[in-house]
Amino acid sequence: MYFGFKGGARLKEWKCVLVGHHDNVGKTIEEWERAGWRLHTYVCAGNATSAMGTNHYLLFEKGA
Repeated sequence: MYFGFKGGARLKEWKCVLVGHHDNVGKTIEEWERAGWRLHTYVCAGNATSAMGTNHYLLFEKGA
């Protein structure tokens, strides 16, 4: 997904990554940052008592 201005301005690239278990959040952030991405937002959503559990969403940005 790209957002930015028209007229030759450089655009940012965004990626949303779903991490299923909280133990993997730190490792996932490290991997993406080594690949040149920067963590923009971290959100946790769900219900730990339900069968679905809790999901962790990481929004990374790259560029501009």
